[in-house]
Amino acid sequence: QRAGMARAVLGALAGAAVAVDGAAWQLPQLTVGHASAQLSSSHGSRVAFAAAPIGSAPSMHMLNAGVAEHAHVRATRCLCMRLGDSSEDIEELETTYMSAFEHFASSPAFVRNSWGKAPVLLEEPVPGIAGSFTLADVQEAVDTDFLEAGLGIADGRGGWKMAPVSEPRGTSFEDAKLRYEDVAAGIAKGTVVFNSAGAHVPKLAAICHAALRAFELPNCLNLYLTGPGVVQSAPPHTDMQDVFVLQTSGAKHWRIYEPPPPARRSPANPLARGKGDDALSLSELGEPLIETVLTPGQVLYVPAGFPHTTSTCHDGENLDQEASVHLTVGVDSHIWGLNMLAARQGALRRAGLADGLVSTQLDADDYWFGMQQPNRAGFLARHTGDGDETVATQLASLTRRLEPQRWASTSEPELIELLDAEAVADELQSHARRCAAKQGLLFVSFALNA
Repeated sequence: QRAGMARAVLGALAGAAVAVDGAAWQLPQLTVGHASAQLSSSHGSRVAFAAAPIGSAPSMHMLNAGVAEHAHVRATRCLCMRLGDSSEDIEELETTYMSAFEHFASSPAFVRNSWGKAPVLLEEPVPGIAGSFTLADVQEAVDTDFLEAGLGIADGRGGWKMAPVSEPRGTSFEDAKLRYEDVAAGIAKGTVVFNSAGAHVPKLAAICHAALRAFELPNCLNLYLTGPGVVQSAPPHTDMQDVFVLQTSGAKHWRIYEPPPPARRSPANPLARGKGDDALSLSELGEPLIETVLTPGQVLYVPAGFPHTTSTCHDGENLDQEASVHLTVGVDSHIWGLNMLAARQGALRRAGLADGLVSTQLDADDYWFGMQQPNRAGFLARHTGDGDETVATQLASLTRRLEPQRWASTSEPELIELLDAEAVADELQSHARRCAAKQGLLFVSFALNA
């Protein structure tokens, strides 16, 4: 029942054509992308911005999400009912993670210097994150629900792949159900991954809800479990999401690198390098922007498309005697086409204009520039003033930058009119609000086991 509901809601999100002045326009699904500019000037940072102190009361901003605050209160109460805990406990959990997320989302310096551009490590542990989700919570979730998990493997014939953690033992429901002993056996071998765990585990749904409130953009939470002494728990790879890694127990060694130029391996997807049949070698990468060992309570931000690799040992020594447990909250801007290259593709298609660009063959700076989000989408609107360029001018600027000869004789006002950029910008922002609003309902529905 829950899987059917998920398919229905996600199908509605993915397939909904929107109307602008009576013309249907399907937001394109991206096959490539990244939101950054001038990577040559990007640097990983351990404390890259000033924001409200960790643990301070988070501010509430739903400027673009289209979900009223009373809906969030109602959703939190629903989560409390499902978990069977006191409302104070659940509100404390959500407030803990809101504090961490708001530390980033409320910072102008983070938005200006790091969002989509450079990894950031919060070295100061966030109070309440350590121990907030442990192997005991994993066992409870596996024992009480029908969950699926994968075992990360690198077979030497490409990139990172997922193998099943267990196989059905018979034909009955119980025979097909994942058991915690299967998970424990997988942890002993490497990394067990629960993808989209926030859509299944009530505690994690509350954390997704906190991320949605802070960033006002759709997100997804994955859970990673790795035993001690694993030399390579994840080989070099990139992700399509801007991710926030939250270490809850154990320890894990991370190395984050600057992305290699997309054209070097075109048509490989820069946001899925090192996965499936695509191998990403360390020889393609330079020195790490950040190399660190995450310990409980620490938070690491990794922009979409930035290669990274992990382990639970370093220099031949185990980092911890416990298994590593971390949560990865991915902001799904690129999954839902919420970037300027997607807007350009959609606008040209809607206007009936040809689009001959192959994005992975673009100059690296042009490519990353094209993958930035609209500056008024989600939490970014908090940091955009009346004097900043509009989304429509963002769209026109990108269109001209990527094809300067084509548009050399077209003025900016003419290009904005030709692309109907104002209407496209409005629809793009509405698309972001709809995604966030519907996903909020999805998290609550899963938490209620509807």
